[in-house]
Amino acid sequence: MKTKIARNLPAQIVENIGSKIVHGEIMPGTILTSDTLEEKFKVSRTVVREALKVLHDKGLTKARTKTGTIVLERTNWNLLDEDVISWMQISGLSPELVRDLEEVRASYEPWVARIAAKRRGTKDVADLTNALKKMTDAFYDQGPTSPLIGEADIAFHEALLAATQNELMKRIGKLFIPLLKIRDDMVRHVVEDADFIVQHQAVLDAVIDEDPDGAEIAMKALLETAAQASQFARKRKVR
Repeated sequence: MKTKIARNLPAQIVENIGSKIVHGEIMPGTILTSDTLEEKFKVSRTVVREALKVLHDKGLTKARTKTGTIVLERTNWNLLDEDVISWMQISGLSPELVRDLEEVRASYEPWVARIAAKRRGTKDVADLTNALKKMTDAFYDQGPTSPLIGEADIAFHEALLAATQNELMKRIGKLFIPLLKIRDDMVRHVVEDADFIVQHQAVLDAVIDEDPDGAEIAMKALLETAAQASQFARKRKVR
């Protein structure tokens, strides 16, 4: 048990410092020294060094020779890191990221659908169909606020990425999964009708028919509706 707790110490320090940086409790330009952190958390220098390395990798801090560790501006943060996204969500900053996500998706996901329609295999169609069925069942059995809808939505888009048979596309798409989870959680409280299911079905139909043009057009329509839902959710939160 002691070993397990000891191994978790760096993660606890990362959570403490990282969340405070994102929340604005530790301001950019602040210098963090190993001596201070060792004293504050009552841990060894090795533990502090391991925690700081993680914070560096997240873009929250940077080591400075003979000075210590400096806290960085938001422009340096890794905004695709799950922890950073989670801390931003808690602090109310995630809607801005979701807006950025919608813009990025609009530029690449119609092309994903187009390529998927050209290269999809039998398994890809099965995976897409299964994901859409789960989405539909969750909507009609549990209502539009069911978290299962978001899980099925992510599964659908992951299956679409897999259908491209393009390793780079799949890797790029997976970077946005943490943000997509937040986006789905944010909009499920404002979606009332089943239009999004119909639009997912249109994408699937075009992929099944091996119709690249149709898949691209259907995905553009789906993303436009998704962006409108996100915008509505952001405005309602501001109010």
